[in-house]
Amino acid sequence: MFEKSLWEKGIDLIAGVDEAGRGPLAGPIVIASVILNKNDLSLLGKETLVQNEKLKGKRSPFGTSRNNDPSSDEHLRTYNLINDSKKLTKKRRELLYDFIVSKAICYSIVEISVEDIDLKGIGWANSEGFSRAIETLQINPEFVLSDHFSIMRLSREKQENIQKGDTLSISIAAASILAKVYRDRIMQEEAKKFPEYGFEKHKGYGTKAHIEAICRNGICKIHRKSFEPIKSMSGKMKS
Repeated sequence: MFEKSLWEKGIDLIAGVDEAGRGPLAGPIVIASVILNKNDLSLLGKETLVQNEKLKGKRSPFGTSRNNDPSSDEHLRTYNLINDSKKLTKKRRELLYDFIVSKAICYSIVEISVEDIDLKGIGWANSEGFSRAIETLQINPEFVLSDHFSIMRLSREKQENIQKGDTLSISIAAASILAKVYRDRIMQEEAKKFPEYGFEKHKGYGTKAHIEAICRNGICKIHRKSFEPIKSMSGKMKS
């Protein structure tokens, strides 16, 4: 857990930041940042991010007790379930989302619109979103851990960019869950407006079903017109 080495240096307020939706053909990119409570995390073992594998088949910790004691088995088991959002089921992500927002010192979630992605590019949108997610935290972090990408408006001395950080840092993993769940909820709402595209299933990614739906129906206003194959495809704009 990357956080431990920072605690040993006297750095307590550590923010994790991650994105969801960099690659889809539709919808915004969402970036989340979160500062978890050191007092909770310091009670966890070294293998925090892989404990979920050992918990398979065991009774779920969610909703089994109202015990908020950070040293309780249930409380620690729930923290141990936090992992890269892509490795979790939808149900577990949703439950962990609620747990994280209730236990975090603070968190922030921002979205960069399709219009800005098309106008300024996904690289800009990703970078801008990371900066905004940190800047809108209610408490300024002492240090930031990010998944791969650097944070544009933050000094190099106050950040570390970790390859596959959502599997190595619990703070980044928690941010990945917030970003993923928040974006999935956006796409579920968009699916009600544009039911012909199946956004509730693929969340805007370029699946075969999604491409076929675009070929049948043209593009709608939440499609990224700067992305291929949409950029090269013709079709009427849906309102």
